[in-house]
Amino acid sequence: MSSDGEAWWLINVSPDIAQQIEAFEPLQPRALRGSPIAGILLTDANVDHMGGLAVLRQSGARGFTIWSSAVVRSLALEQVAFAPFAMPPHRWETFLDGQSHALDDRLSVSAIAVAGTTPGYAGRMEAPGAVVAIAVADRETGGRLLAAPVFAAVDPVLRNALASADVAFIDGSFYADDELADFGVDGKAARRLGHLPAGGADGSLALLASEARGTRVIYAHLNNTNPLVDPASAAYTEAETHGFAVAEDGLMLTL
Repeated sequence: MSSDGEAWWLINVSPDIAQQIEAFEPLQPRALRGSPIAGILLTDANVDHMGGLAVLRQSGARGFTIWSSAVVRSLALEQVAFAPFAMPPHRWETFLDGQSHALDDRLSVSAIAVAGTTPGYAGRMEAPGAVVAIAVADRETGGRLLAAPVFAAVDPVLRNALASADVAFIDGSFYADDELADFGVDGKAARRLGHLPAGGADGSLALLASEARGTRVIYAHLNNTNPLVDPASAAYTEAETHGFAVAEDGLMLTL
């Protein structure tokens, strides 16, 4: 995301970040050893994010700012032994739940603790700040974005944050709890991995349907086993019926 098209903030970062940069010209360097990436906002300490940060370890002398909860910062720097990649030149700031922080002259960001656990390498333990949703506000236009790509349950805090946003990207990792087992990929259930499935009477589609009336809700972070990735599937039709959309590569929004 960017307020001026010059400096960009990424929400999470995966190991294929180099390919993403190559596919999106605004993220490509404009000077030797430079980068338009101003910083990274992390929602959790998924090991994939650590791999993505490692890919970006050489971002030029200026470095960039990493934002996360204190729990995520601790896991990244201590348990994953990421410190050699993170500092210097990068700066690591921590969110304070409910407190707004200025990213630049226009964008403000705050972290909202949502239901979730630490990653598998950290024992999947519940801890405040293990997973956060990220709320971004454009102080000039009044536009509001919510990014909640991971959550284990829908609670009042998440409902309120979603209802307050103009656009919300939410966890679309799985459609069914036993999806991985059905595909013969893995025996782990979605909920065991810290993700609330989209489908079913107690899935996010049913639980958040009312919020979609005032907010543009978009499923993101989709696993390739999720039928929502197929526009011809019954799951995709169900999402559309509830007023939800599914993110596509190259999607760009203006708030």
